[in-house]
Amino acid sequence: MGKTENQPRATVRRIPIISLLLLLLASLPTQGRRLDVGPGKAYASIAKALATATDGDVVYIHSGGVYREHLAIRRSVRLQGVGLPVVDGGKRGNIIEVRANGVTIDGLLLRNSGRSSRVDYCGIHAQGAERLNVSHCVFRSCQFSIMVQNGNNCVVEGNNISSDITYNPIMGNAIHCWKSDHLRIVNNRIGHNRDGIYLEFVNRSHIAHNTIDGCARYGLHFMFSHFNVFDDNRFSHNQAGVAVMFGHNVTMLNNLFADNQGTSSYGLLIKELQYSKIHGNCFLNNTVGLLVDGGSDLNIHQNEIRDNGWGIRLISASTNDTIYRNNFMGNTFDMTTNVSYNRNRVDGNYWDKYEGYDLNKDGRGDVPFHPLSLFSVLAEQDETVLLFFRSFLMNLLDATEKLLPTITPDNYVDNTPAMKPFKI
Repeated sequence: MGKTENQPRATVRRIPIISLLLLLLASLPTQGRRLDVGPGKAYASIAKALATATDGDVVYIHSGGVYREHLAIRRSVRLQGVGLPVVDGGKRGNIIEVRANGVTIDGLLLRNSGRSSRVDYCGIHAQGAERLNVSHCVFRSCQFSIMVQNGNNCVVEGNNISSDITYNPIMGNAIHCWKSDHLRIVNNRIGHNRDGIYLEFVNRSHIAHNTIDGCARYGLHFMFSHFNVFDDNRFSHNQAGVAVMFGHNVTMLNNLFADNQGTSSYGLLIKELQYSKIHGNCFLNNTVGLLVDGGSDLNIHQNEIRDNGWGIRLISASTNDTIYRNNFMGNTFDMTTNVSYNRNRVDGNYWDKYEGYDLNKDGRGDVPFHPLSLFSVLAEQDETVLLFFRSFLMNLLDATEKLLPTITPDNYVDNTPAMKPFKI
């Protein structure tokens, strides 16, 4: 009698366990097939392998000749180069078009996309594709190397990108991202493009450990992009280093802005940016280290600003910015502005031009420092004044202003200048 009554209970307990196991097995990713492309392999062309591929498959592309193909990826597959195979677009159209989620492209050399002043041809063009991963690829002679539009959670990592295109109307960007969020762009080597990295309507993304030099316009260009972080990047020998425009909550940490020189060149341009941090960066040997045009509520802290023409230019309506614990060394002009008054705080910085003293030995100067020279303020209003640079007139003006500081804006005063440079 006891066995008959207990039997249904045991059966009831087993059914959920079996069902759970079946659900777990069903949720496990299926092992994709291996499709080999190349001389003596199952497929002679990449396109033929893609035509038979299904979600989860890995297409191994072996070196040994040039693949003159244009590819469309519509499945969640992985293209894996073996020995850096070359895919040549023949200067026509896009080389690879990605129209699927979860695509990986790794270890290919992509060259010779189409070129046009009306169409943005690309090495890789991804439209509406999420979780795209482009890694360890080489791009040469592509109008745009990588373009991501309406794509989220994408990764661009460890690529080498350069172009020999010099005709400006068809010179494109190395990495171009539009209306995409949660991107990760790291460890790329970029040079000789229009912009190294261009981001427009891109939010909550991370740009780190990239080296960008020799670009015809910007090393990095933000437009209408918020809550982004770029750190530990190197921007050098570009027409203009980095431009961050019309955004808020951008964090810039430990970057190098070096040797960006020209009549309108700068290490970093801030244009209409709010609630952002500029910490631990090095501005070295630029025409202008940091140009702030309409920046508000910025925290400019612990930066090395050295050997620039102008260290920092604060122009237009730049207000509520805090500039503290920075090192200003070897700049022709440490700071300048074109307005009579801004609500900015300048405090506790190191200035190599400071000639004051520290009687109580607390590490802070006892005499306030005025970083704005009269000559720099006049030059900001009329560039022809620079004709008198290093002249007797310049020295006379600056000496007069030190004795009677009445013309330069009196709110630009560091009341507690540091006696020694900070370790950055």
